[in-house]
Amino acid sequence: MAAVFVTVLDVQAQLNATYDAAARVYSVYGLNIQEASLQAHVDYANTYISAFFTTDLAVSDPRYSAAKLAALDVACIRALVIATGGSLVGAYDYFLGDLRVSRAGPFATAIKSTIEGFKEDLLRQVTNVSTPVKTGDVQEAGKVPTYRGGGVSP
Repeated sequence: MAAVFVTVLDVQAQLNATYDAAARVYSVYGLNIQEASLQAHVDYANTYISAFFTTDLAVSDPRYSAAKLAALDVACIRALVIATGGSLVGAYDYFLGDLRVSRAGPFATAIKSTIEGFKEDLLRQVTNVSTPVKTGDVQEAGKVPTYRGGGVSP
């Protein structure tokens, strides 16, 4: 089972979606997203990001925050692209069908810029998740081996 990085409530908050409990529908940019559909996007995002790791990440793991943000980006991208009638063409690529800026005006521009923002953030977070980084304490600088020989000539 995949780790749970994000929930439907996280995606609802990120997209500023309203929820109609009677109809079990979320509304984003005037688009309706069924509760089951949004849950499916969240499940996919959690599974997709979990695939980067051989074990579940602990909340204390330094990569956890980046993994959580990456999962949130994936879930939001999927929800918006599919709600607009588009189709996904890969992990980060998308196609919005007839929804073009030149024909749909401000609505398409808003959706497109939102998706682009999530895409750019996803790329950053995936880099953070997959690139291990060691940090150092400034107070320990004297213990780091350094070159103390003569000048280096070309």
